[in-house]
Amino acid sequence: MRIALVTTSFPAYEGDPSGHFVQAEARELERVGHEVIVVAPPCGGAFGWPGVAARVGERPARLIDAARWVVEARARLARIEAQRVVAHWAVPCAWPVATASRAELEVVSHGGDVRLLARMPRFVRERVVGAIAERAVTWRFVSERLKESLLAALGDDARARVARVAVVGAANVEMPDVREAVARKKRELGAARVAVSVGRLVRSKRVDRAIEHVARTREVDALVVVGDGPERGRLEALAHARDVDTRFLGVLPREETLAWIGAATVVLHASEREGASTVLREAAAMGTPVVVVPAA
Repeated sequence: MRIALVTTSFPAYEGDPSGHFVQAEARELERVGHEVIVVAPPCGGAFGWPGVAARVGERPARLIDAARWVVEARARLARIEAQRVVAHWAVPCAWPVATASRAELEVVSHGGDVRLLARMPRFVRERVVGAIAERAVTWRFVSERLKESLLAALGDDARARVARVAVVGAANVEMPDVREAVARKKRELGAARVAVSVGRLVRSKRVDRAIEHVARTREVDALVVVGDGPERGRLEALAHARDVDTRFLGVLPREETLAWIGAATVVLHASEREGASTVLREAAAMGTPVVVVPAA
């Protein structure tokens, strides 16, 4: 079967951490014999690290890039003539892109798309969700909590339409063999106890809580922050003010990020809004303890 995979987040180079779970699902479809054609925006523009909201907030003109990609993606989808379309993120990949196709449609919601729908005016939200549910054979949510959060934001008719096609299933996560890299990292760290926080440096990820947790408990010697974003300057100042030895490493290749997770004493997770956190699943796979940092 020819499958078009429509997504706004897909690795642009080897080791790119962006959308690696989408790539994992594409590879799984190929392993079972399907032809997979990825429809994704080029690097830059509205899409990319640290997320469309941050990128558009930094440069509002990027909305033009987003609109341009939607038009181009709809046209490309028509040329592909796929039998099935898998849209990762309900907005904009399912609507308005994939709903224009006549192919069988599967929608996958990861979190940000549901939050975007929830912020829309109710009339607009009902129309968009209704259009997606009308076309979708399956609408997959990566967690039960994410599904319920969307259903709670809908009126009776739209809620019933979504419930008919809704399923829950976490995204695939491929785990490369990084045992040697973890061993090297542990040798470099020696006896130091290190906490690691991984993710986009945006307000909803609440890395400030991870810094405050280390400052309050002093259970580790240092905090390593993997990721970047508009909050970095504020977080660096907070770490300095709270006298927390913090290394901000920026965006790293995925295998290097996994090496830090595997070598850490603990992974700190403070995000307010997650579908099904990939970082927590990676930490569990590598046997690294996780502390979920609550609001103070």
